[in-house]
Order: sequence, then C-alpha cells, then structure tokens
Amino acid sequence: MKKVFLVDFDGTVTKVDTVDLMVKKFAKDGWQYYEELWEKGEMSTEECAIETLKLMEVDEKKLLDLLYTVEIDDYFIEFLNFCREKNYEVIIVSDGYDFNIKAIMERFGFNTKFYSNKLWFEDGKIKVDFPHKSKDCDKCGMCKLEVLNRYKIMGYYVVYIGDGYSDLCVSQHAGKVFAKGVLEKYCKENGIPCTSFRNFGDIIEKLKR
Repeated sequence: MKKVFLVDFDGTVTKVDTVDLMVKKFAKDGWQYYEELWEKGEMSTEECAIETLKLMEVDEKKLLDLLYTVEIDDYFIEFLNFCREKNYEVIIVSDGYDFNIKAIMERFGFNTKFYSNKLWFEDGKIKVDFPHKSKDCDKCGMCKLEVLNRYKIMGYYVVYIGDGYSDLCVSQHAGKVFAKGVLEKYCKENGIPCTSFRNFGDIIEKLKR
C-alpha cells in the first residue's frame, strides 16, 4: 500500500510556531483575547486571523527577517531523505501561512508539497485568504481532514504527524499518529492511539523498526 505522511508545520517542522512568533512580535496588545477564543473553539482560524491582523504593523521585509531566524527540527531534512528512499510521500498540512512556509523552505533548501492558508502584501498591507477551508466546518482555515480523505480515496495509508489544536480533528482518522504537545495530550485523553515523539529523529528510529 502506498504511504503518505501528512505533517503539521508550525511547532512540528519548525521549532517555534511562526504565526505565534509574528503575532507576538508585530501585533499590538489585544491579540491574546482572540487566541484564547480560538483555542477554546469559540472562534474560527479565519475570524481569529482577520481580527489579529487588524492589530499588526509589519511589512514584507520585517516579516521575512523574522522568519529567517526560525529553526527547523534537527532531523527534518533527514526525515525527508528517509521518506524519499522508501518512496513515501510527504505533504505539509498547515493552518498557518504559505508566506511563512515558503520562507522557511527557501532558507533550509527543501521543497515539499503543502496545503495552507495564504498571506501576501498588497499596497503595504497584509492580506490573507483561506482557499482550503472546509465547506462543512469553519473551525480551521485549512481543513487537514479533507486532504487526508483525498489521499485515502486514492488508496494511501495515511500517517499523521503533529502537535497542536489544528491537528485534533484529523488525528482521529489517520492510520497512524505521531504526536507531541497539545495533540499528544488530546489523543491520550480521548483514547486515540498515538506514538509520542520529541523530534523527527525519534520518528525515523520508530519507522526503521
């Protein structure tokens, strides 16, 4: 059976959440209120993003300069190489932004297919769009479950790797789950089988077995 790894980006591929980082750096006070509502599930990603962006003062260069300070997991490139050797597909699924993902990929020299929300600058203003949101649910800006179902229909065995709130729904439908952080806690509390990991080195070792 063909195997695909769906991999969360912020806090999983990267050592810090790039969206959280840009908000803390560039948003005026008040963003904490919207983030709290989002974490409780009382506000969608799209609503949270639109309200938070109203508080942000940033241009393209300043954002890129910040993103170029972000480090990725020490073993992520090794993980990509391992999957390439085994003929496994790797797809990044992110409820963050394509601008951030592209900047990180450029900095570290890898190029992986991804699905995410969109962010760009126009007339000096930051703009966002959500082309991959679900028609049935408005919790996330980018529906990871729809990507998972697409690969299942094509006959893939789906492995999910993640750490956060936008990974909770999709984790219930994967063939196998590697989890840390918020996702690991959620899986254990809800009886969802998962394998805990600290970094992609742990995942490589477990896959080799």
